[in-house]
Amino acid sequence: MRFDLLDVVRERLKEAGIADVVTTLPDSSKHPEAVVVSLGVASRQTRYHDGEVATPLRLTVIAKRRSELDAMGDAMEAERILRTRPLDSRNGSYRVASVETAFPRPIPWDESGFFVWAFDATINITRKDFG
Repeated sequence: MRFDLLDVVRERLKEAGIADVVTTLPDSSKHPEAVVVSLGVASRQTRYHDGEVATPLRLTVIAKRRSELDAMGDAMEAERILRTRPLDSRNGSYRVASVETAFPRPIPWDESGFFVWAFDATINITRKDFG
């Protein structure tokens, strides 16, 4: 079964009207503006006797726009969506136990004239491990 958390987050953000949401770094020559959703390295796992595994996952959302107001607005809306909307798996590959988000902040590293705002979220999930 395919782990679909990034797909679910992308769909939630698109449903909220956020444009250009991707789950891989886009080619900036083709997609100069984007909202990138990515997973960090998984943290420690807790295994239970029934085969269930609890894992905190770090999710990073980066909004890159020509306008600082648009970058800030998209990052703040994305944070609100992750904090308030259900992120349940569509195919049953995981269950969400909790979501904690950090407040979006500007990132000063884009030198191409774009504005970047970003935030991290910790999504605690459980899944069955049959392997």
